[in-house]
Amino acid sequence: MTASTSDTILILGAGLVGLTTAYHLHRQGYRITLLDHPDWVDGFRLNASDPTPILVGCHHESHRFIQALHQQPPTHHDRPIPLEFRLPDGRDVSYQSARLPGAFQWMMSLFSFQGLAWQDRWKLFSHVEQIWEQAQTLPTDLENRMAHEWLAATGQSVQALERIWGPLARWLTGNDLARLSAATFVQMLSTIFLSDASDARLTYVSGSVEQRLMTPIKQALCHEAMTLRTLTARPHLHFGGNGLCDIRLQDGTTLQAQWYVFALSPHQLRALLPDRLLTRYAYFAHVTELKDLDELVVQLTCRAASSDPRLVLLTGHPFHQLTVAPLGTGEISYRFSALADLLADLNTDQLVDAAIAELSRMFPTIALQDILAREIIHAHHAALSLAPGTARLRPLPQSPLNNVLVAGAWTDTGWPANLESALVSARRCAEIVTDPST
Repeated sequence: MTASTSDTILILGAGLVGLTTAYHLHRQGYRITLLDHPDWVDGFRLNASDPTPILVGCHHESHRFIQALHQQPPTHHDRPIPLEFRLPDGRDVSYQSARLPGAFQWMMSLFSFQGLAWQDRWKLFSHVEQIWEQAQTLPTDLENRMAHEWLAATGQSVQALERIWGPLARWLTGNDLARLSAATFVQMLSTIFLSDASDARLTYVSGSVEQRLMTPIKQALCHEAMTLRTLTARPHLHFGGNGLCDIRLQDGTTLQAQWYVFALSPHQLRALLPDRLLTRYAYFAHVTELKDLDELVVQLTCRAASSDPRLVLLTGHPFHQLTVAPLGTGEISYRFSALADLLADLNTDQLVDAAIAELSRMFPTIALQDILAREIIHAHHAALSLAPGTARLRPLPQSPLNNVLVAGAWTDTGWPANLESALVSARRCAEIVTDPST
C-alpha cells in the first residue's frame, strides 16, 4: 500500500525537533506524517524527561516559542535568576547585567563583576575596547585555535580561566576550554554579554521538556491533519535521482511525501543513509565526523521548606555546575553536572559521596537525613563537540537532495547544540518548505 499526497510532509523523528517542525508546518496547512522509533531521541539535554534548559535573554526563538505555547495565564513558576559562580574560597559571586545604554552596559557589568581579579577585568576591557574602536581586530584563525589559548593571549590569568571562563564555557557549550573552538566561544560571549543588557539575563523555566514543550505541541496539532506512527524496526529509504523517492516500513507500507525532514541525531541519521550517499556528498560525509559528548549528573532530592531556583557554576573537580530546582512538593532537587570523561576515575559511590560533600559545603544547614533520594544520570549525547574545525561540518537544513531537509540542535544554526539551536533549526526547515526560495 502506498500513501501519497502532494501537500504531505514526512518527518522522521517525533522528539522535540520533529514535533516543533510539525507544529510550524501544521499552522501553514500541511498534512504531517511523523515516524518515531524507541531508539530515536534528540539528545543534547532535549529529551522528554530532561529539565527544561535555563534560558538566556538572547535565546529569542525559545522565549517566543514558549510564550506561544502558553498563551493562557501562567501556571508555571518561571522566574529570573542570577548567573552565579562559586569561587574556591567559598564565596558566591553573581554577574549582574547593568541597565545602561550601548557599550556602557558591558563596561559597567564587567567592572562590577567580582569573580575576576581587577587585573583580568582591566585586560579584558582593554582588549574589547580596542576591537570596538577598530584599533585592533580579532584574529582570522580563531576557528583553528582553542578557546583557552585565545583567552591566555588576551592576558587572562590561569585563575580566571579556572574559576570563571572554564565553568562558563562548559555551561554555555558543554565543552571544556581546552577542547573548544575559540571562534565559538568568542561568538557566544559577544552575543550574550556585549549587546543589550537583557540578552545576558537568565530565566529559570520550570518543568521538563515534555511538560513545557512537547505536550503543548501535541495538544496544538490537529489529529485530522497529522499521523504519528511508532515503528518497531528502522524504515528502508529508497533514494533515486536527486531525491528521496519513498520510505518502506516493516509491514510493507510505502510512504511518499512532498518533503522529507530528518529530525534525528547525527548517529541516527548516519544509520539510515546508504554508503553511496556518504561517499557522493560531502554534506552527508561531514555528519559522520561530528562527535558528541556525554554528561554525568548526580541528582540529590532533599527535604526543604522552600527555596529559589539557582544556577551555580563551580570551580574545580569533579563537578562544573549545580542547578537547584524546587519540586513544589516540599522537596528540592540539586543536580551536580560534569563532563563524563572527567569523572571516569570515580565509581558510583564516589560520585554520590562527592556530590554530598559539595552539597554540605555549599549548604551547611542540610543534614544527611534530609537527602531523600540519590540518582546518577548518564546523559548520552548531552553536548556536541565544538573543537576547532567543527563549524564546517555542521549541516545547513537544505541537503543536496532536493526534497530532503535536516533538522536538529546539532545543525548549523550559529548556536551550540541547545534548545535555542533546536527551535531555530525546526523553524528554518518549516520556512524552506513553505517558501523554498528562502
